Amino acid sequence: MSREAVYEAFEAMLQRWNGLRFLDHRDFYGVPQSAADARHWVRKLLSAHITASAEALETVELLVSEVVTNSILHSDSGHPDEIITVGVGLGYGLVHVEVIDKGSAVNVPQMRPADSDSLGGRGLAWVDFLSSAWGTDYDPEIGRAVWVQLTYR
Repeated sequence: MSREAVYEAFEAMLQRWNGLRFLDHRDFYGVPQSAADARHWVRKLLSAHITASAEALETVELLVSEVVTNSILHSDSGHPDEIITVGVGLGYGLVHVEVIDKGSAVNVPQMRPADSDSLGGRGLAWVDFLSSAWGTDYDPEIGRAVWVQLTYR
């Protein structure tokens, strides 16, 4: 599937969210640096479109960083030559971010119990705690989407 087709499908996916206004999307490579790059890009984009508290913007940054990091670590897009698409929408006092990757045959995004000695495994628990809502969708044409929403007003 071409990148243009992915973008069109992404915009169509946003329509299911009852009129969210699509702001923009950007591709990032499946490398660790992309989590920071996506976080900074989303903050800059949102700062140009909404007035939100520094705390709300920091929370969105943390959510983006966590979901992109999970995509890099747990999906088939976590390679330097693969692409992860991040898109942002707004509506009704909500920021909506979707991270789309190729998905994985063995990993489905879900909260898992982490023992106290574990270095990882708490990311989606943080997403669940900090976001207004989150979820995951799969489309065989475009891949896995993990979305998060945060109320900012």
